[in-house]
Amino acid sequence: MYSESEARCASCGRGYPIRNDRIYFVDTPTRHDDFDRVKGWLKRVLGRTYYTVGIHLFAPTFPLNFARVVTRHIDPASALVVDAGSGNYRLHPDIISVDMFDYEAVDIVCTLEALPFRSGAIDAVVSRSVLEHVPDPACVVGEFHRCTKTGGLGIHVIPFLFPAHSSPVDYHRLTPDGHDILFKCWEQVSRTNPTGPVTVLLLHVIEVLSTILSFGVARLKSLSYLFLCGVMFPLKFLDVIFINRPAFMTSAASVLSVVRKSSE
Repeated sequence: MYSESEARCASCGRGYPIRNDRIYFVDTPTRHDDFDRVKGWLKRVLGRTYYTVGIHLFAPTFPLNFARVVTRHIDPASALVVDAGSGNYRLHPDIISVDMFDYEAVDIVCTLEALPFRSGAIDAVVSRSVLEHVPDPACVVGEFHRCTKTGGLGIHVIPFLFPAHSSPVDYHRLTPDGHDILFKCWEQVSRTNPTGPVTVLLLHVIEVLSTILSFGVARLKSLSYLFLCGVMFPLKFLDVIFINRPAFMTSAASVLSVVRKSSE
């Protein structure tokens, strides 16, 4: 049940505030990491440009058109698709954006451990570089499984050979075989490497150089990192000869799994 200022659960009667066309199931957390604060500020100021220009062009990772990957597998115009941990970027006008921060592009503010959807209600849950930031990814993927219809999809990009990065906290890395364990209740549709060894090398070189240039000052490291990305990003495009090649799956910065819910 909805009003202009509140969404109320028909089962338990609990109300959740609606502000600026967003439903708040949790309060937005405080950022404690300096680099995370910088990234959060850039996401709010630049909005979609942070992703279309900042991430796709200047970030040291080979660019992935994640929206194209999603729409290749499912049509959001005719299916209920949720982007979990969307940040301030809307993949598609018909995809529901969910995040624990209340960015402009977010529709629902909540934690991924407790999604506000009925069991079996969603056709697909997608995420990009999100599951490494949750303390218990198996719990979150279990929640995805609960909300997804039988036959529904999961499309997830997870870092592998990637330096630690805040947003707000970074906990995990998964090998390609690790995806089998995380998605053990799902049927694998495909697994690819959207990045390759050039991205891996570039990421670690920038991480090391920015650490050296910062002299132990967190704010200076953030600025050094951004400067080095702006200088060195063209090298990442050399990865074009390595991406989506199974032989280079074990030397990828990230791995993309498409999985299907085969049973309850």
